[in-house]
Amino acid sequence: MNRPGCRRLIVAVATALVDSDRAVTLRAVSREAGLPTSSIYPQFPDAEAILQAVCHEAFHELEAAVLGATGPYAAGLAYLDFAVAHPRRYRVMFGAADLSGPALRLFTQVLADPDRAMTFWLGLHGLADQRASIRRSPQFAVLAPRLITSLIFRESP
Repeated sequence: MNRPGCRRLIVAVATALVDSDRAVTLRAVSREAGLPTSSIYPQFPDAEAILQAVCHEAFHELEAAVLGATGPYAAGLAYLDFAVAHPRRYRVMFGAADLSGPALRLFTQVLADPDRAMTFWLGLHGLADQRASIRRSPQFAVLAPRLITSLIFRESP
């Protein structure tokens, strides 16, 4: 298999492992991809590197959703929708990889003021993290729009 195609397959398989709450190991990726383990090493030195690639690809998906939204309110909803649609991937993105810097830069594209952008992202991130913990709470649908609105329109200190 050509190098880019092999790399994409490895990351796709590892993403599916993350989404199904299974460990990303070289052996698991190899088995699920139908590839010999030796064919993974030229692409990734270890399972951690594969997991980092999963995190960065997921972040690009999140970034596209947020930046594709019309206005800060829709961007906030897009962020939360991503976290709800991919709870395990979301947790790994902010656990296995430190994506707080890129997330902050992302939200400075939504709200130009860096302090407001940080407050907005931290509020969304906290809500997304809690949402992943309490999936079936009907309060989430009520609280999310209120939180987004309060974060967008909060007064600066």
